[in-house]
Amino acid sequence: SQEVKGRGGGGPLGAGSARVAVCVWHPRLAAMDDARKLLDSLMGGARDASLEEAEKSKGKQFTVDNVCKPYLLGFCPQHELSNSKLVTKRKLGECRKVHSDAMKKEYETSPDKATYRAKYEKQFLPFLESQIREADAWVSRERANVQKTASQYENEKTTISSMPDSVRDQIESMTKDMNKMMSSAEDCAESGDIEGSRFKVELSEEIKERITELQDAHPDYTVNLREEWVCDVCGTRTEAVTEKNTARFQAHFTGKVHLGYAKIREWVRDIRKRQRDASVVRLKKEEEQDKDDQRRRHSRSRDKKVRETEKEKEKEKQRESERQREEKEKRRREEAAEKVRERVKEKLAPKEKESSRGKDKEKEKEKEKEKEREKDKEKESSRTSKAKAAAVSPERREAKEKKASAREEEKEKDRGKKKKAVEKSRSRSRERTKKARK
Repeated sequence: SQEVKGRGGGGPLGAGSARVAVCVWHPRLAAMDDARKLLDSLMGGARDASLEEAEKSKGKQFTVDNVCKPYLLGFCPQHELSNSKLVTKRKLGECRKVHSDAMKKEYETSPDKATYRAKYEKQFLPFLESQIREADAWVSRERANVQKTASQYENEKTTISSMPDSVRDQIESMTKDMNKMMSSAEDCAESGDIEGSRFKVELSEEIKERITELQDAHPDYTVNLREEWVCDVCGTRTEAVTEKNTARFQAHFTGKVHLGYAKIREWVRDIRKRQRDASVVRLKKEEEQDKDDQRRRHSRSRDKKVRETEKEKEKEKQRESERQREEKEKRRREEAAEKVRERVKEKLAPKEKESSRGKDKEKEKEKEKEKEREKDKEKESSRTSKAKAAAVSPERREAKEKKASAREEEKEKDRGKKKKAVEKSRSRSRERTKKARK
């Protein structure tokens, strides 16, 4: 480093000075860097780590930042096309990370390969898309240059095929297979094997799609014989095909630049397809997860209702048992109270008997006194009636005597009824006492 002092003056960190780093390249440094990369590719980036650190990072050394992730995926454009025009003219750049087959093997055997692949492809896709945008820019720019001279040779045109002979042979064999598959599908349909016919038709459709992909990857071009031609894949401008330069023109399609951009475009298509498929799978999983969540919520709500009904049943049983317990307790209390009442009655029975006997005696005495009073009244009335009868005519006397005899008969009937009522009351009291004793 070197300190540069400006007009402002000041020290090394002042406003008028700046420290400039000058990097000197040396062959030894480049050789050491190459040796380090070679060791990293053979032994891994953790070759200098301790045993404990190596054990911890075992199986995950490919996740280190200095390992080239596109190389792990299978295609590092900067590494494969390092000696082509893409590095010098197209600004592809140079990959300074480690390209290790050991790391690639470790990545291939990782249990989380699918997760890492999706992550690395997501990081790799913007770089590939930028290269395709640059190639499309080259195509549009070179075509604009070619159009300036194209009007002079409009009548001299020819069709050029960019398809190599190996690909053409492959398409021919695939076409034969497709035709055989269709004929066998027709035979299966005629024999009644609908499932076999459908399966073979699907296989023929897949073969047809593969043929279409190969034809799209190697299209035919119509050009003027003397004009310049621009490749749609890589944007390279070359002399149009003639009888003299056919081999040189076909050599373009096997060149590093063309093959590199063709591979880049193919990788972009494949990554986008995988991402779409992954998004479809993710959406299906989310839908299934939502359905599972709904089923779980439904089952939880159903289980909750079942638990609530069971709790209600248990509460009802508890209430019923409490009710039965209360009824038993009530009956027990009533029985105890009845026993107490019976004991009290047994204790009070002799006193009641004595009191009832005393009352009966008093009633008999009162009845005797009443009888005596009635007898006295009758005597007095008989005396008065006799006295009146002495003064009354014999006919009246007889009538009065009849009335008196009738009254006495009625009184005798009343006395008999009263005696019967007294006897009934006594018999009822005797029955009550017997029941109380029992």
